[in-house]
Order: sequence, then C-alpha cells, then structure tokens
Amino acid sequence: FSTQSSSSSNSHLDAGRLAEAEKCESQLHAMIDQVSSQQDKIAALEEMKVRQDEERVQLKILIQDLEKRSLQTLINKNVVPVAAVVIMACNRPDYLQRTVESILKYQKAVASKFPLFISQDGTNGEVKKKALSYTQITFMQHVDLEPVRTERPGENVAYYKIASRCSSINECFLRS
Repeated sequence: FSTQSSSSSNSHLDAGRLAEAEKCESQLHAMIDQVSSQQDKIAALEEMKVRQDEERVQLKILIQDLEKRSLQTLINKNVVPVAAVVIMACNRPDYLQRTVESILKYQKAVASKFPLFISQDGTNGEVKKKALSYTQITFMQHVDLEPVRTERPGENVAYYKIASRCSSINECFLRS
C-alpha cells in the first residue's frame, strides 16, 4: 500500500510539473508573439520614416525649383501671383502637350499673375520630358511612397491620389 501511495504522489507531482511546464511554455510563446509584433511595428515605423525622409527631399527639391524659376522672378518684379494653374498629369504625354499648348495660347498675357505648374502623378518618362520642355512651366513629380488606402473597397484610387497631391501642392504654395 505504501508503494502505491508513493507512486500516486509522484504521479501528482509529475502532473503538476507538467502543467507548470505547459503554462511556462504558453507564456513564453505569448511573449515571443508580443516581441514579434513589436518588431513588426518598429519595422513599419522605420519604413514610414524612410518614406517621409524621401518625401521631404522631394519637397525640398520642389521648393528650390520654385525659387529658381517663376516665383523668384515674379517677386523680383514685384508682381504677386493671383492664382496658379495646375495641370495634373499621369501617363498621357499627348494629352499633356495639347492641354499645355491650349493654356499657353491664352496665358501669355497674364502669366505673371497665373503661373503654370504641371503635377505628375506617376513615373512616365515621356510625360516628364514633355513637361520639362516648357520653360514657362514649373514641374512637380509625385512619387508614391506608400499605398493609397481607400475608405471603401472597390473605390477608384486615382481620386485619393489627386486629393493627396492637391494637399501637397497647397502646402508648397503656402510656404512660398
């Protein structure tokens, strides 16, 4: 009877140790998951910082270009722009050319009051080349550094991009 009682006691001890070990292992896995989650957050924040740094560099270049071009000339002549004409462009250099030439036909007489800008949303080289071929235009290129998030599934991403660009362009004009 004493042997049976002692082995029963050992079984309870082993079961208790096993339960404690399983609990520790479960807690360890939970901690590993928390650390992994925190590492993912850190990586996402680092990526966001890199994107913001790249955007900052793009904005500095844009501001320098604005200062070198028409706005500095207008300031030197004591002419204050009334409003800017902004052409949004993406991947259609042929439409861009027709649009610019149509605007320039009427804009020459009032160019000092209505400076002309082309805002490219994309990386089409022909659009950029066409935009830079006009000396009376300031060119801005937007780089998509992070994906566009729509409010509802299936919405057109282009509208969100345009709204985002308008906000960026507005900031540039307010700083000038």
